Amino acid sequence: MKWKYLFAVFIGACSYGVLSTVVKLAYQNGMKIAEVTFAQFFIGWSILALVYSFTTVKQTLSTKVKLFLIAGGIPSGLVGVFYYTSLQTVEASFAIILLFQFVWIGILLDCAVENRSPDRKTLAAILILLAGTVLSSRISLDGTSSSLDVNGILAGLAAAGAFALFIFANARIAPDISAVQRSFYMVTGSFLFVSLYFLPALLKEGMGSAGNIGVYGTVLGFFGVFIPPFLFAYGMPHIGSSIGSILGSAELPVTIILSMLFLHEYVTWIQWTGIFLILGAIILTNVDVGLKRKRQVLK
Repeated sequence: MKWKYLFAVFIGACSYGVLSTVVKLAYQNGMKIAEVTFAQFFIGWSILALVYSFTTVKQTLSTKVKLFLIAGGIPSGLVGVFYYTSLQTVEASFAIILLFQFVWIGILLDCAVENRSPDRKTLAAILILLAGTVLSSRISLDGTSSSLDVNGILAGLAAAGAFALFIFANARIAPDISAVQRSFYMVTGSFLFVSLYFLPALLKEGMGSAGNIGVYGTVLGFFGVFIPPFLFAYGMPHIGSSIGSILGSAELPVTIILSMLFLHEYVTWIQWTGIFLILGAIILTNVDVGLKRKRQVLK
């Protein structure tokens, strides 16, 4: 049965939903963005490298393919940088709404690459998604004014663009290579990018508490760097980016629920209305292509 590919992407998306709450808790415990992000990618890459070292069957890859895979992992590093920057000043339950703008950004990216214009249904879905975003932002209006920080909002939107590029790359770069091998090279790219980006700050400020780094870095590395890229690399090439976007929407309710439980963020019924609009827009945008693709996969 090919349902395992669908389930893999779904679990990967749910894993991403854990990150916002954990990062917020890390900030509350005095950690800074440089050490949080570096610890996440270092530990996540280390886990993946260990798994890869025990893999007995490895395909011989050309230097060109390796470089493409490494470059394809850079957007994941960009997501970490921008999203965690947003979380410094924006509530977790609003930051995830900003991140979910990857849906319409991804649509425009697909249209640009395929040299086509979005149809009416797609445009309607984008309008529904934007309406849902406006309603979902109501939580920030009911909360602190810092949630409306312009830099935080721009960083969240930049994270959305990077995430759209990450999904695009995952579905297209070297799809015939094993999941472990693909994810190893892609995570290597994201880890190298994050390391170079935060190197000046780490050299200047150093690393904080070893205990905090060990706890939060391990949780973030496992749920943010090891599990999702591995499961996405395993499932995405078999289901495509359209149905992958539908399954990826599982991240949204997971993030909202965890922010309510652990961060005590207040979620109004208006925001839930917006969230359901966003989920509906994602399904409306991808369901036709996704179902056709899934029928082919499940045969």
